[in-house]
Amino acid sequence: MKKGTSFFYISLALLAITFFSCQFKIEEEDLYDKPGVNTTNKQVTIIIPKVSNGTKYVNVYRRDKENNNIINIGIIYHPQGLENDNKNYCYIDTLVKVNHSYDYRVRYNIEGKYYNSAWSDNIEIKEDDDAYEENVNLSYQANDAYLLYEKTDYTLTFNGNIIPPDFPEFDSETYPLRADETEAKKCWQPMLIIQSDKYTQAFELPAVSNTTKIALRSMLPADFLDTDITIQGIVAQKIIYDDPSKDDDKRQKTIVFWTEPTSIDLEGAGSSKKIHIPAQTGAAGLDYSRKAE
Repeated sequence: MKKGTSFFYISLALLAITFFSCQFKIEEEDLYDKPGVNTTNKQVTIIIPKVSNGTKYVNVYRRDKENNNIINIGIIYHPQGLENDNKNYCYIDTLVKVNHSYDYRVRYNIEGKYYNSAWSDNIEIKEDDDAYEENVNLSYQANDAYLLYEKTDYTLTFNGNIIPPDFPEFDSETYPLRADETEAKKCWQPMLIIQSDKYTQAFELPAVSNTTKIALRSMLPADFLDTDITIQGIVAQKIIYDDPSKDDDKRQKTIVFWTEPTSIDLEGAGSSKKIHIPAQTGAAGLDYSRKAE
């Protein structure tokens, strides 16, 4: 290689390194202000800065400093109606344990695009904060339980004993009865976390037991059909509505709370652990064109 050519490629490499270093720095600095955090009796209050009137919702993430585990603990929907001082939104995390340190960050969905905040200051949950003890089960415990996938009818069935969360509100909290109801529905519901190549969503389950059979084809929307999906685990979910007494199609979600996710093994899907469910009519659907081209 000629000396001039060698110098050219070295210069090009240095320029590329400089460019990507600058890009990385820009991306790291392009963050919204960190949320504020403070702890009171058995809970952490996260104060989230308002950044845009175009905010559709805000995801709240928590990092446990004991294991550096980051989880999505909830969503604030329609946040413009949840301002506590016209400058901030408020989210309360009650599922925390003593002798753990946490920090928080949020992700804003602003007109369909995502923007992250910086991580909050660390907050330590001390003994005198009266939070949950280490041995209290705040999420589902799968133990040796697993999900069995049946390809012939695209269903999942639980096998084994799954222990539900045992914090007091899990079984005791219910939504108020509506006029057409005779039995109140529990606030906390079991959810199955499913991931495709583009989306990750939690889908409500009728129950978590050996008698529960999950018909994936009828449960999943089009975004999760005709593509590979994976089962990420199970989680308990609670939704706060603007008015729980309204009919389902008239009330709005305002806040969603999630417990920590619990992974669960999947059998019957091969070593890849991936499931592919074709749509009932295929990608083309039932094309009833009235005009021949």
